[in-house]
Formats: sequence, structure tokens, C-alpha cells
Amino acid sequence: MAYPQPFLDPIGSRIADVLASTLPAEGQTLDVSGITPQIAGVSPLIQAAQQRSATQAGLGTLQFSPNTGAVTGVGQGTGVAAYEPYLQRAEALLDPNAYKQYMSPYQTEVIDATQRLLNEQRAAGRQELSDLAYNRGAFGGARQGVAQAEYERQRDVSDAATIAALRQQGLTSAQQLQQQGISNLSAFPQLQQNLARGVTQELGLAGTGSQQYSQSILDAFQQANLMQQQFPLQQLGGIASIFGGLAGTVPSPYYSPTPVTSPALTAAQAFGSVYGGLAPRQQTGILGTVRQG
Repeated sequence: MAYPQPFLDPIGSRIADVLASTLPAEGQTLDVSGITPQIAGVSPLIQAAQQRSATQAGLGTLQFSPNTGAVTGVGQGTGVAAYEPYLQRAEALLDPNAYKQYMSPYQTEVIDATQRLLNEQRAAGRQELSDLAYNRGAFGGARQGVAQAEYERQRDVSDAATIAALRQQGLTSAQQLQQQGISNLSAFPQLQQNLARGVTQELGLAGTGSQQYSQSILDAFQQANLMQQQFPLQQLGGIASIFGGLAGTVPSPYYSPTPVTSPALTAAQAFGSVYGGLAPRQQTGILGTVRQG
């Protein structure tokens, strides 16, 4: 039967001392501040993306937690989304008289110039009629009056048609430009949203990468602290395993050994089954030291 030898007692005492140093003192709790999981705060780039989204929706300035970076409040905004002004301008163009702002000044000049030309042509025609009546000896007579009236009527119809065609051309052009303006303004809201969404997404992606990097640093510190706390226990476990092997293989002396009742060995036995392979301790009876086994 094998018994622990007295020379192993100092080793067991040191094992007990290391074990005691890793445990909290009586009445104290284990400090886990260094190994508690931590969450990285929201990246400022993500906060910028959130603010852009809020502004796009017509909201005010966002408030962020100084500890976590999460949104804690929303300020008073305009209530008008960024794309709404374009829709309001497009709606204003639906007014029946909105086409007038698209009337080309060059068109007006063309009409005025045409009107002057027609007036000159009318005056020249009147002169021709007068000359013709004079040559025929009918100047100032009824025949000249009838011919003059018919000429004026035909000129009125012809000149009015010419001016009306020019005005219709100008009106048609202005209405087409009005419809084009409505279409352009109607497309701007979607364009504005797409551009704003693209910027917001880029900020969000950049912020996500930054936050993931910060989180990896926190995780690395946690793992390092955990390894730092566990390293002495791992060393202690290895030493205890070696100690247990030595204590279990040292041959028994031929004399009755001194009873081993060291508190250090008792503590070592409790940690990692240091004395798992050892025989029960010897006890001292009335007649002296007696071995069990």
C-alpha cells in the first residue's frame, strides 16, 4: 500500500497557496469585470446615417445615448419629407394658367412682327384698289366702296388666321413645355430618394464595419482577461496532476509513517482530485500508529 511521503507536503502546501490566491477572500465576490462580455457603442457613421434618414423623413435632430450611442430621442422637425417640395412644385404646374410661364418671348416677337407685316400688306392692297378705281374712273364711287369692303373682309379673315396659327403654335409649345416640366418635377422625388438612400447606405456600411472592428477589440480584451485568470488554474491543474502521480507511485516505507494531516494537502486533494489515486489516510489508535488497507 502506498502512502504520501513527508517530502511531498511542501509541494502540497504551495499548491494550496496558489489555489487560495485565485479564490476571493471570505466575504468577497469574484471580480468578473474584466471577463464580462461588452457591446461596442454605435458607430458615429451609423448615427450619421440614422440622422440622414430622420431628416429625409422630415424629423428633427436625433439624441443619442452617451454610453451606448443608441437613439434616445427625436427633435421637432419640419414634418416635410425631403422629396415633398418637388411634388408641391409639380402640383402648382397643374394650374390652367401655368403654361404662360413657358410662353417664349421670341414667339411674341414673331407675332408682333407678323402683325406689322400684315398691316403693311393691307395698306399696300388698299392703295392698289384706289389706283385701280382711279384709272377706271370709278374712284370714290360705289363700286370702289364695294371692292374696298370685300378686300377688308378677306384681309381680316386671312390675317386673323395667320395670327391665330402663330398663337396656337405658341400655346401648343408652352403646354408641351408645361407637361415636360411636370414630368421632370415628378421624377425628381424618386431621384432624390435614390441618391439619399445611396448615401445613407454607404454611411451605414462604413459604420457597421467600424462597429464590428470595435467589437472585435472588446472581444479580444475579454478573451485575454479570461485567459489571464484561467492561466494560473491551468498551471495548478497540471502541477496537481503531477503531484497526484508522484504521491500515488512513491513506495510505502517499511516503517509506520507519521500521520499526514496537513491542511495544505487536504486543499490540494479537493482541487482536481490531487489525491484521487491515494489510499485512505493512516490513523493513530490507542495502541499506536496503525495502517489501513
